[in-house]
Amino acid sequence: MWIWLIPFGDNRCSVGVVGTPDKLAGESETVLKKFVYECPMLSEILDKAVWENDFPFRSIQGYSANVKSLHGRHFALLGNAAEFLDPVFSSGVTIALHSAELAADLLTKQLKGEAADWQTEFAEPLMIGVDAFRTYVDGWYDFRFQNVVYAPDRSPEISRMLSSILAGYAWDTENPFVAKSEQRLTALSEWVGQLESE
Repeated sequence: MWIWLIPFGDNRCSVGVVGTPDKLAGESETVLKKFVYECPMLSEILDKAVWENDFPFRSIQGYSANVKSLHGRHFALLGNAAEFLDPVFSSGVTIALHSAELAADLLTKQLKGEAADWQTEFAEPLMIGVDAFRTYVDGWYDFRFQNVVYAPDRSPEISRMLSSILAGYAWDTENPFVAKSEQRLTALSEWVGQLESE
């Protein structure tokens, strides 16, 4: 679950909540206010908010959740339609551009009459970077990645490799923190924790 609050220049803001259907069941307005007022910081910021305005409460269900396939007859899912991870890490543009590049290259092959395997040439390569991004997004919220980021005396080389992923090089399989990202982040977080306890 996460909540966003984006301020606008006209003393208005965009506020919303993302979560699983079971947590968001009910009337959109009621659900949104419930989560806003359960969050102390947002509750304080929006204490005097005027909720009734010219913009209705809306909800979108099933957005980029559990898609069965990234491709099919006459379609390929790109960007956030393929996988929506997290707005804080801003991976959406990177995933959109990379998925579009993969799809364009493959479509060009296909239109030339060449064999095109959308699973091995589009979906699987795309998921390498998506899975790497997901590791660090999930690791941020379960504190493994925060342990590494805020560790004293971080290795400049490790910092460089991790930063490059967040900068968009999530498909660089020469980077050991892309390949086997989940195992490597967990091991690094545990190692940093051991150093701090010494």
